Amino acid sequence: MSSGAAPQFVRWTGQASNLDRCTRCGRPRSVHGADWSCPTRIPGRMADAALITGSVAAVAGLVLRFTAVFANHQIPACLFLAGVVMFIAGLCTGGQAE
Repeated sequence: MSSGAAPQFVRWTGQASNLDRCTRCGRPRSVHGADWSCPTRIPGRMADAALITGSVAAVAGLVLRFTAVFANHQIPACLFLAGVVMFIAGLCTGGQAE
């Protein structure tokens, strides 16, 4: 007796594995929820916003560091590092937009 429904995961070996790919979202079985629901995706706008904000913060940190506006150089260094982290986060999540 066949249910007629297509399986959610395509097995890459004969046995079930965490590396099986989902037929709906294409991601591995291991990133799905306990009820096998597909993970939510980050909107493309959020990735773009992280890229732009990170770029601006990193450049602002460099400019403030080399213009000697602050006597303490920790503030521009923190701004630069925060910008780099946001930029990398935007790069990492940018490919996941629908």
